Amino acid sequence: MIKVLLVDREGISSEGLRLIIEREREMKWVGTYFQKEEVIHAVQEKQPDIVVFHINQSHHTVIELTKEIKSISKQIKIIYILSFIEPTFITNSIKAGVEGYFLSHSDHTNFVSMIKNIYHNHYVITEDIAVTILQQFQKGDEKQRLHAKLLEKEIDLTWRELDIAFLIYQRKKNKEIAQSLHLKEKTVRDYVSIIYKKLGVNKRLLVINLLENLIAEEPEDNFQ
Repeated sequence: MIKVLLVDREGISSEGLRLIIEREREMKWVGTYFQKEEVIHAVQEKQPDIVVFHINQSHHTVIELTKEIKSISKQIKIIYILSFIEPTFITNSIKAGVEGYFLSHSDHTNFVSMIKNIYHNHYVITEDIAVTILQQFQKGDEKQRLHAKLLEKEIDLTWRELDIAFLIYQRKKNKEIAQSLHLKEKTVRDYVSIIYKKLGVNKRLLVINLLENLIAEEPEDNFQ
């Protein structure tokens, strides 16, 4: 019997999934929770095999909660059901130990086979998410080089600030950044102000010029 625990802010979103799980003889729904303390307590008490997060927006607390669940038992498998595709959030969650990803608008009849595959130690990622991850890795070298160069200058941006700074470098406007990262435009403006302060500039063009120069710098030769 595969025990499945759902984590969902509203509960309504996961109702259909609960019904699908309950129809399966090999599966058992053990509860739906959202608050961190409730989730941790339920994981410890009910010892689920699979924990499914229904996520409507990216948030670092989701990844932190994933890490805590994994610290309780590495045998617990984690699935994220996403209503968005945000590359950095996905790559950070992979590092946290997530085994499967499923888009909320995908056919839920495939969800049962996904749970079974993950239960039997397979990783499952839908095609559109896989493409996003590959694209992220292709861009990753440049972004990682930028991050390293900023740290050399003692400029420490958070992963979210780095995402936004990199999109500014790509000449994206605030509205485009907000759409790309599934944030409110005001939130992006707030992040941009923080980035200005950390970089010591007061204009967008100066941010672009600074980042272009950092990325263009040759790597240091440590063998001279």
